[in-house]
Amino acid sequence: MRKAWVLVVLAGVGLGVWAGPKIWVSEQIYDFGEVKEGILVVHTFLLKNVGDAVLNFTRAPGVSCGCTSAPLSKMALAPGESVELVVRFETTGYGGHQVVKYVYVYSDDPDLPQLTLAIQGKVTPCAPYEDTAYMLRYRYRLILDVRDREAFARGHLLGAVNVPAAEISQAISWLPSTTIYVCDEAGESGLSVAETLRRNGFWAVRVLAGGLAGWAKELGHHLIVGELPQAEPQVFPGAVPASRLAQEYLIVLDLRDDEAYSQEHLVGAIRVGPTGLDSVLHYLLPAAALSPDLQPYIFCVDEGEGVAEDAAQFLRSLGLSRAYALVGGLPQWRIRYGSDFMVRSP
Repeated sequence: MRKAWVLVVLAGVGLGVWAGPKIWVSEQIYDFGEVKEGILVVHTFLLKNVGDAVLNFTRAPGVSCGCTSAPLSKMALAPGESVELVVRFETTGYGGHQVVKYVYVYSDDPDLPQLTLAIQGKVTPCAPYEDTAYMLRYRYRLILDVRDREAFARGHLLGAVNVPAAEISQAISWLPSTTIYVCDEAGESGLSVAETLRRNGFWAVRVLAGGLAGWAKELGHHLIVGELPQAEPQVFPGAVPASRLAQEYLIVLDLRDDEAYSQEHLVGAIRVGPTGLDSVLHYLLPAAALSPDLQPYIFCVDEGEGVAEDAAQFLRSLGLSRAYALVGGLPQWRIRYGSDFMVRSP
């Protein structure tokens, strides 16, 4: 009888160890080794409730800096249930550093109310001719040419996207949520198009003062493909001078083949292909004579890095000091932003 009583007591003690909610994690430290600055590190921790009562996460996970994110898809786990915790670490700005970033998981596990996870490794600096998807998005400027297609074909700014004013409502669904410069012929319709865009939630819309004619009057043939407009520019209050756009000008050169470009590309990207860089040099080379702060930003993109790196280094050798290869290529854009700013060719 005494032996049986002892067994019951021991069983009760064993159950007490696991009674209530109990959090378990697949690993507490993830070492990503060595990556180049600009690569987004992504790792998945598995959290599981190994207790016999519901485990509640008492608040969203905390992170040790704004460069790290770790959202949870659910805030409670039944016994035996698990959830993935996807941690993303933005390495931009950490080149040359050994880093450790922490994620704090809060739950009602009485023995471990705060579980600390770590993601660590070394970030090597990117080359001077490289820049990151994070910075490409930050610098993104879209030139929206709202003239009719015939006028656009006669002459336009390099990399501008043509959407006639009458078709703006159809473009709302795919225009990127970024800084947009509206360009018309001479300043006559840009303001009304900009107002339409603002009413539809585009927060950073600017109107090019005097349109393409205003650009030509201030900067001549600089970055204009085709003919100069003949109209006299009309400048209205609130419009932005050409010199302002020139300082922020972004050109994206897509070095992939035609099929890859047609399937999906960044809005405004110029299709040059793996061997077609010469096709845009005529328009780019005059900028090499300008001071660096007036040269356009040029991002060379492909599906990896090799072709883009060669192109960026070549452009820099010609004096275009703001030419960059996209670190990690377009896959690094997609892993961060999905299909944002991406369109298919018609």
